[in-house]
Amino acid sequence: MLLAASGTSSLMLIIGVVIVAVLLALFYFGRRQAARRPDPPQEPQPRADSWEEPDQEPPKSR
Repeated sequence: MLLAASGTSSLMLIIGVVIVAVLLALFYFGRRQAARRPDPPQEPQPRADSWEEPDQEPPKSR
């Protein structure tokens, strides 16, 4: 019984290490891709803070 328990625990340890390694690799490659993306434009964009659809009329003032 002790051999089966130690074999299972070592298998679970190996699986855990592989999962952590895969997650770290994904994080590393994701950061590299994010660094390659261009920065958003710094100047104001047209209709950037508009809540209206282009085909709607502006609200009438009272």
